[in-house]
Amino acid sequence: MTRALIITNPAAARAAKEGLAVSRRRLEAGGLAVEVAPTAGPGDAARLAQAALADGAELLIAHGGDGTAMEVGSVLVGTGCPLGLLPAGTGNVLAGNLRVRRSPRAAAEVILAGASRLIDVGRLTSTAGVRYFAVAAGAGFDAELMLRTLQRHKRRFGVGAYVATAVGLATAITRADVRVETEDALHEARAATVLVANCGELIPGLLPLASRIVPDDGMLDVALLDAESLAGAARVAWRLLLRRPEVDRGITLLRARAVRVVADRVLPVQADGEAAGATPMAIEVVPRALAVLAPRRA
Repeated sequence: MTRALIITNPAAARAAKEGLAVSRRRLEAGGLAVEVAPTAGPGDAARLAQAALADGAELLIAHGGDGTAMEVGSVLVGTGCPLGLLPAGTGNVLAGNLRVRRSPRAAAEVILAGASRLIDVGRLTSTAGVRYFAVAAGAGFDAELMLRTLQRHKRRFGVGAYVATAVGLATAITRADVRVETEDALHEARAATVLVANCGELIPGLLPLASRIVPDDGMLDVALLDAESLAGAARVAWRLLLRRPEVDRGITLLRARAVRVVADRVLPVQADGEAAGATPMAIEVVPRALAVLAPRRA
């Protein structure tokens, strides 16, 4: 019988005990030997994952948001041990991009199906040190958005909390002169955000970044997003919604295996929605390094 550990973040926006119980019952009925371990603070998910691996666990399951998923996932990079996802956070962007549904039972069914997908991860180096991300890392407006959105608002309003915070921040956008170096090019521009993406949807099903972005192609996609005002930010968002980023002067897209970003002022950095120090930041792709249980690609 496969030994599985669910690492649950009780502080996640949608981490109801009832949903976790539904998932656990279905997993056990499907033949898994399941244990549950709650986190109490930052770093706990990684410590629990490391201990579980050392104890012989064959499957680790993250119950929470993207921060919890990648804290567990970072321990699994390069090990071949699969990561299961029980989405219970605000955005659940990784799960959404991999088409893992929010339903506790449906997510459990995906885990039981056992289809493992190898995805790339990004290795980020910033003032906070080194960490991995699966969805995206960014500097500037997006990192400020993550820092400013209150946990209690995320619990109450879900993704709407980010939208409300974004509108407030967009009334006084702070831009920077940035220098973006890739393995074969140098790009200098004025930008509000530099986003390095491994997944193509910023809000799954609603806000795409670019349709060409997939998490297992061995490449990262770099977006320089610029706007001077709330109206400019709305225009950029509208172009993304229409899947026409190439026609907007405020959107520049690059592709790279490695990228370094410096700016004329210190910018906050985020990785998969979690604070990750400040610029300068350097990122490189680690191809097909993380096994995730997800529906098969169409």
